[in-house]
Amino acid sequence: MIPGGMTTRHPAVAVVALMASVVAACQGSAPSPAGASRTAAATSQGGGPTRSPTTAATPSAGALGPTTGPGGCSIAAPSSALSGLTLLACYSVSGTVNASGGFIDTDQGAGALSCADWAEHGGQAPGSPSEALQAPDPGDAQVTVDGEDLGFDLAIVPYSGPGSYPSTTVAESVSLGSSLSWSNNNTTGATFSAQVNSDGSGSVTVTDLNNDSSNGTKENASESWVCVMEPAA
Repeated sequence: MIPGGMTTRHPAVAVVALMASVVAACQGSAPSPAGASRTAAATSQGGGPTRSPTTAATPSAGALGPTTGPGGCSIAAPSSALSGLTLLACYSVSGTVNASGGFIDTDQGAGALSCADWAEHGGQAPGSPSEALQAPDPGDAQVTVDGEDLGFDLAIVPYSGPGSYPSTTVAESVSLGSSLSWSNNNTTGATFSAQVNSDGSGSVTVTDLNNDSSNGTKENASESWVCVMEPAA
């Protein structure tokens, strides 16, 4: 009877065991998708790129929109991407002509290797006996006042690197269009001062420039700038 009993009991045990396995599998597997779903949701909400802390990139002159210059002036966005040494300048003129604003000059120091290099050598070869540093010129940026081109010819000569300069040995001038200009020629009352920093930023001021047509009018001008170096286009 034992062999027979074993034969009759084994199928029942096997069926019960199989059913238990199925129930256990169903009960154990059901939470898994929900748990996986919750884990994925947490990763998406807590670790997604929109939640990750970011550091703002340093503004690049090559990608500037309208911006504010070092003297608080407004500078219009450049019409195309910039490259190389770039000066962001604020200017002011007063006297016969009164105006102020901002501009971008990419002509001065165009051959310099860096802003520091330009500040050190004025864009010329080191050791040059006639080293000079030319301040930003609104004429390079086609700045106009009352429809006339505004131009500065303000240079530090001789130039020997970053520092303060209470005088210069060359003519300094401001012009408006082709018929108006003021300079320190034929006058002893005009003043000049400039400051250039090791990072290429700086400022220059001239006062009491005489009208070159001897009409008795005078003009003052000042500007300040910062230097940025843009990657080659």
